[in-house]
Amino acid sequence: MQNNQQLNEGLRSEDLSEMILSTLEIDTYKSKMGEDRDVCVVSFKAKDRSPAKDLMEFIEKGYNFVLDADVSSGENKDGEYFVFVELNRTEKLAEQIQELIYGIKKLTNIESFKFKYYKSGKENDLTEEAVKSVVPSNPVAYEQTMTGFKVEGYKHFFNKTLMDDLSLQGDLITFHKPFDKKFTFKIIEDQESMSMNEGTITVDEESTSEVFWLTKVLGDYSINKIGENFLFTNGDKTILLQRTE
Repeated sequence: MQNNQQLNEGLRSEDLSEMILSTLEIDTYKSKMGEDRDVCVVSFKAKDRSPAKDLMEFIEKGYNFVLDADVSSGENKDGEYFVFVELNRTEKLAEQIQELIYGIKKLTNIESFKFKYYKSGKENDLTEEAVKSVVPSNPVAYEQTMTGFKVEGYKHFFNKTLMDDLSLQGDLITFHKPFDKKFTFKIIEDQESMSMNEGTITVDEESTSEVFWLTKVLGDYSINKIGENFLFTNGDKTILLQRTE
């Protein structure tokens, strides 16, 4: 660990006391410097734009391993501003985050930080060991971690489907049903809200028969055929799938 990075001119120890939140997020936001598999984004919250800018400048000037630091253009619903810090995703990632926090602790007078990873709401103590165990430190590990999150998300969406397992390979999703039956679909689009103007809903006899078959195979969802694809709705979320067989 280097000696604590010297505070920027005009900033003194504890100058940002009570202005920065003690819980940060990792890999929640997308990188603007490169692919997410190669770049890790650490995000802090500040109670106002001025301390957010001070923290950004402190980080940019004090740590040569930081690729970029930036402040959000606007505030969130709670009036807070984000400070985004981008780091190379390497085996030194946990050590570098810890070094970053070491300096920020002195600037903010926060004794201990916590972090949330990606879309998980779980808070972890921000230690080097915890970061190493949760945050992927190379591109391959990152992609494996993201696939795991996606699979869990799809399992939650298809909670009405009787299945032994669900697997994902690229844009292909496979439902593993009892008695070793498998049904594979191509994911066309996946988002919480989808415009119904994506195409015209097909209601002919063949389409009605296909929708009936999908209901028997996958469960009681709202299903509409749009072109060659099928729009599944469960609550406020939608997924557009295409049959592959």
